[in-house]
Amino acid sequence: MTNEQPSWPEERITLDAASRWVVSACRQEVDAPEILQIKRWGVTARFGSVVLKASFIPLFPQVIDVHALLERIVPEGAPRLMASEMVDGQLWTLFEHLQGPTAEEVGTTGALEATARELARVQAAVAKMDLTRLPMIDVRSVPGALLEDDLSDQPVELVQWLQDAQPSLHLDAQALADVPLSLDHPDVNASNAIMQDNGRAILLDWEETTAGCPLFSLDRLLNEAHEFSAVETVVAAYLDTFCACRSDQVERAMRLVPLKLALENRAYARALDWPNPHTRLTTLLLELAQKRSMQGSLNIWLSDLLAA
Repeated sequence: MTNEQPSWPEERITLDAASRWVVSACRQEVDAPEILQIKRWGVTARFGSVVLKASFIPLFPQVIDVHALLERIVPEGAPRLMASEMVDGQLWTLFEHLQGPTAEEVGTTGALEATARELARVQAAVAKMDLTRLPMIDVRSVPGALLEDDLSDQPVELVQWLQDAQPSLHLDAQALADVPLSLDHPDVNASNAIMQDNGRAILLDWEETTAGCPLFSLDRLLNEAHEFSAVETVVAAYLDTFCACRSDQVERAMRLVPLKLALENRAYARALDWPNPHTRLTTLLLELAQKRSMQGSLNIWLSDLLAA
């Protein structure tokens, strides 16, 4: 078994061009790159003390405005965005690299609680700022937005359930309308949290963030807490920090968030010209929304459906 580095995507971005740009931004020589991730949308690579994210398809240009908000928080809410530039239709961003284990590597309930507290701290601070430059998702639009999409690839019975459930789902949305508008980070999980020596977590990968209901950001983190039988503990850590939210609103948000995620993932797939709009994932998310409405929103998680 080997740990070979994947090949640099030279056909999309030359290593020479990327290295020269990083050196120019840092104003000093940097280490040879360590490729962290290659996806259809782009490449992420570490050059010593900095991390380059080159988006071949700039799906999330709001990253610059999101980090401008995060930099205003004390202490800052994310790794520092050091440089950004559109290069031949690609969005290149450069971040400081943070040392430390991830919450996933630490592997404790305490690390998940720290992640929840940091998420809540950042969202509570940003809720007081001007978010008008960010893409916005009105929570009241979430129940019916997916019905406006072409759902011919979905099981008829699930589409019918979504239609029939509109009144109750709109009640959930209305109850969430008084939650302060803030950042909705759809990828908060233990691998995206760097643990510090003082016990604080720092969250990574804010690129996909929108302005919306902040409670939606808890979904993946609580899925991981579920594996530790610690959902209530992690929710309590979050609510102790973001005092403007209530536990019943978390439950309502967990009923709605699968619908929002399905819509976002279908839009993402289409932006990448995939042959299907995340058909299987959409079905799983519809099933999750249905089961949460019937069995309790904190009792069923996507990992349960994937394991079934």
